[in-house]
Amino acid sequence: MINWLADLIFPCRCLLCRRYLDKKHICKKCFNGLSLKKQLECVGCQRPTPLGKTCAFCAPTNPLDRLFVVSDFNNPDIALLLKTFKYRFIRDLAEPLSELTFKYLDGLSRRNNFSFIRGNPLLVPVPLHKRRENERGFNQAALLAGLISRRYRLDLGNILVRNSGAEPQANIEDREKRLANVLGLYACPDSSLILGRTVVIVDDICTTGATLNECARVLKNVGATHVTALVIARG
Repeated sequence: MINWLADLIFPCRCLLCRRYLDKKHICKKCFNGLSLKKQLECVGCQRPTPLGKTCAFCAPTNPLDRLFVVSDFNNPDIALLLKTFKYRFIRDLAEPLSELTFKYLDGLSRRNNFSFIRGNPLLVPVPLHKRRENERGFNQAALLAGLISRRYRLDLGNILVRNSGAEPQANIEDREKRLANVLGLYACPDSSLILGRTVVIVDDICTTGATLNECARVLKNVGATHVTALVIARG
């Protein structure tokens, strides 16, 4: 009843075109107009690489083996959706963003003869500090990972923990400071799900790749054989 009254008083509109909708935040027309990233690139230097592999020059300092980026944060529509999802706490946006991810992965499979589910990878969301997760009410990476896990019937493991409340990466512009900010920030207390497996880290945004690389380093230290990252956009 409360939800019904809320919808009646505050009808839902598409975030992009402001058209009135029925319990959705983006209309079909706007969703179909969202662009997908075609270029597959190295997490370090951002140069094009086959299937997003970390290039030989960046591999020594980037533990992440591969990066998949669904769209581009420079696209104002994508930026608005992600900022609304993350900072206005609209958890229902996980659904259209995951649908966009499915569209990207299915296209990747058709164009490159590459199966995302090959080897039955373990999906691992990037964790939030408990205080920040309590403030927001959810972890956006965990919501996305859960929907991706359900779609492709993959194992999901919330096995990474965040050790301390370091400054949010979004507040730091300098790359070297970003790298220093995440050192020792994550840990994996239980490695039983990881040993000898491929792991896919799921997050909403990648900027310098510092967070993803630190998570990859931790996971490899406890037994992961290969670590890929899947993000909605790169800024």
